[in-house]
Amino acid sequence: MVSEPAITRRSLLGGLALGTLGGPARAAAPRVVTLDGLFTETLLGIGLVPVAAANRPLYERLTAQPALPPEVVDLGPLQEPNLELLRLMRPDLLVAATWQAQTQGALARIAPVAAFPTTAGNAPSPLDHLDTLTRALGRRVGHEAQAEARIAETGAALAQARATLAGHLGRPAYICRLREDGRVAMFGARCTVGDVAARVGLANAWSGGQSGSGTAFAGIEDLGANPDAILIHFDRGRETVRALARLDTSPIWRALPFVRLQRVVAMPVVHPNGALPSAARFAGQLAAALQDIDLQDIDRQDTDRQGAQAGTRRR
Repeated sequence: MVSEPAITRRSLLGGLALGTLGGPARAAAPRVVTLDGLFTETLLGIGLVPVAAANRPLYERLTAQPALPPEVVDLGPLQEPNLELLRLMRPDLLVAATWQAQTQGALARIAPVAAFPTTAGNAPSPLDHLDTLTRALGRRVGHEAQAEARIAETGAALAQARATLAGHLGRPAYICRLREDGRVAMFGARCTVGDVAARVGLANAWSGGQSGSGTAFAGIEDLGANPDAILIHFDRGRETVRALARLDTSPIWRALPFVRLQRVVAMPVVHPNGALPSAARFAGQLAAALQDIDLQDIDRQDTDRQGAQAGTRRR
């Protein structure tokens, strides 16, 4: 169930009339509105709280960290932000996605619009795109130093995770979300979590197609191509419990090497195409989860399996 906005229209109007919304301590900060969760997360990550954000419930469900303070106004759906509310708020800057071009004319009549892509596009990698975005937003809101600090902190988190996972370098991993319909949402190399996995030394086991945002849907029969892989999935609570219950009834699922050899790793949800704070959090979660896997036991099982296969071929 979608929660009520933290600030109602009536209280917003009252705050605007009194000139007190946001409090005197934030009077000097630019009044920025974000129309996509990626920009919301990026601004929070460089120390600037937007006065309003589109689809607050979606941000809280998919991203959650950094947390949105309760005073940040919910503008409604990403595709149809509440323009009346925007006019009343009189922001200094609107940060929109390039895919929201159809609304940018109306937005520009309210405040200056800065539009950025939400996916890597022609950038060398998703994390390179996020570095560029973080710097660009830092310049627009006067937080250049904070942007550089965030980029450096993320790089340090990735380096620390890679050092922790030195014994896993090159190990193939499927990264996914288990769906209740029996399929799997795969995250490839062109999304944030896929790029993070590569930077900390894992090899993305998904070799199928992927969208421009690095995602794909797959059947479980598509996950047997790499018998040495581990499977990492995001635990979405009751949804994941139901998905696993359905998968456990499938002989195909039970026969997959990562299921038989207990190489299935669940971890807290991270937005697969989140900003730099999400990237750093996912790197830390990978290090914490995978360092507890018994590498010697996995390698021994791999050796036994390969020996059995060789024996079968000789016979």
